Amino acid sequence: MKVSGVLAWHPEVAMTKEEIDEFLSGRWIARLATIGKDGYPHLAPLWYYWDGECIYFALTTKRQSCKNLQRDPRCSVVIDMDDRPLMGMRSNLAKAVLIIGDAEMAEVGSGKKVIIGAGPWKGEHTPEQAVAMILSRYGLSERDGVLGLTREALWGDMLSRPDIQESQIFRDNLGRTITKIVPKKVQAWDFSKAPIGYVKAEEGERAKLS
Repeated sequence: MKVSGVLAWHPEVAMTKEEIDEFLSGRWIARLATIGKDGYPHLAPLWYYWDGECIYFALTTKRQSCKNLQRDPRCSVVIDMDDRPLMGMRSNLAKAVLIIGDAEMAEVGSGKKVIIGAGPWKGEHTPEQAVAMILSRYGLSERDGVLGLTREALWGDMLSRPDIQESQIFRDNLGRTITKIVPKKVQAWDFSKAPIGYVKAEEGERAKLS
């Protein structure tokens, strides 16, 4: 008997382009790493949109991530999930996509265009339109049977009130900037392709040859 499984990067667990697209279509939280003014990395959890080629964020200009990217466009992003702490190690269910690239930015009100190069939203958009598209991916809606605050109630009612400009939530959303990360490198893995356990020696050898 031989021990099977993978716990670090290996070609055996590499994700295909189709698998990456399907995974990133989920409503996960991305972690954006930028370079701070002091040289230290700065991390931020963010909502995102992946079009099959690039990843997009709707940052506000006062966020440290935005300030860092305006000064130095180099960055990296990771989107991951890991069910092993809940389900145990045998299934080895953990996936991640790592993107390293450079940021292109278009602020709301700037008149610039945001080019989405692929996917269902392919085309030329204003920054305002792109912000709305990204934010529309998140939050639960009425069709989900939500009893609490829905996306429709937030964007269609609460944020359209005449006195909304006096609120902190309004101020927190001022100065949105569409940030498009153009990848230089993408690495993705799915550890569940190599579950942990025991296999017969000849099965292990056949798996290596296949």
